[in-house]
Amino acid sequence: MQWSDLMGMEEARKRLGKASNSKKLGHAHILAGPAGTGRRLFATMVARHLLCEIGGEGDLSSCGLCPSCKQVESGTHPDFQTWIKPEEDKEFKIEFMRRMIESAQFKSTSGGAKAFILEPADSFNEESSNCFLKTLEEPPPGMWIALLCENPENLLPTIRSRCQMIRFHPLPVATVSQILEANGLAEASARLEIARLSEGLPGLAVILSEPSRRALWHDFLKILLSKPFKGTVWADLLKGAIEDVTGGPAQRSIVRSILRLHMGLWGDLLRVLHGLDPHVQPESATRPMRELTQSLDARRISGMAEATMIADDRLKWGALVPLAIEALGDTLEDFLNQ
Repeated sequence: MQWSDLMGMEEARKRLGKASNSKKLGHAHILAGPAGTGRRLFATMVARHLLCEIGGEGDLSSCGLCPSCKQVESGTHPDFQTWIKPEEDKEFKIEFMRRMIESAQFKSTSGGAKAFILEPADSFNEESSNCFLKTLEEPPPGMWIALLCENPENLLPTIRSRCQMIRFHPLPVATVSQILEANGLAEASARLEIARLSEGLPGLAVILSEPSRRALWHDFLKILLSKPFKGTVWADLLKGAIEDVTGGPAQRSIVRSILRLHMGLWGDLLRVLHGLDPHVQPESATRPMRELTQSLDARRISGMAEATMIADDRLKWGALVPLAIEALGDTLEDFLNQ
């Protein structure tokens, strides 16, 4: 992979590249933004630049061919480590942070740089935050740390003040469509539908480029836009989407991506309610949406959006997936069938 493959990251790359070229790259950056905006890919490309044995031309460049570059991409380079909060923990605990810091203190195997990714950084508790501060104040030589998070305001002000922040935002529909085309999706109408559904999140768009994923969302629309709404049927469909998926993190990721699509639907329902055209959902959903809004009001639509965000937050912080799904199904049924 090269930087040219990562559309929409030009400004962030330019900013860090200028600092790197002038030998002023900070030792820690907060990469903040919604899941699916490419934060981890960006951090990996920066790490590849720092660890590349040959180097290349341009900002944050790397050859992509040397053993170090290949090890970074495969996640096997000893000086490039990703520390993700354990599934069983609701917070980034101090014991886990101490292990990370201990590993950071070891000398680089190549005598050069080291690059660590911490995710999600907004799950640091007070103890782990204070422990991490010591590393920020006295970073090991050659260390670069990327703190990935969705809500940087949850980080201690003392951490934010010692890091440089780069915000990642949803991309324009046209840019997402280009990304899909570069990934081999030839059909223009499918690219447009997916780019709109993803609301500018390239990670979600790539998931939706699989026909089965897109068909699954159409199945959800049929259930959500039909009367009466049956929460158990909706919950069974969502649980069925992850029944063959192993591991809690992978299951949560899939469910959260589907809940993101629900947020797009609630937004479109509000637009339709106020006489506007939907701009996220496929054209085939417009008529059913107009019919449904005849029996809905803004309060109930907003209530469903709030319930969806609460469910997403619970999943992010470790709630049991089946219970979170069933609870949301019951809540949606209450709102849709009033």
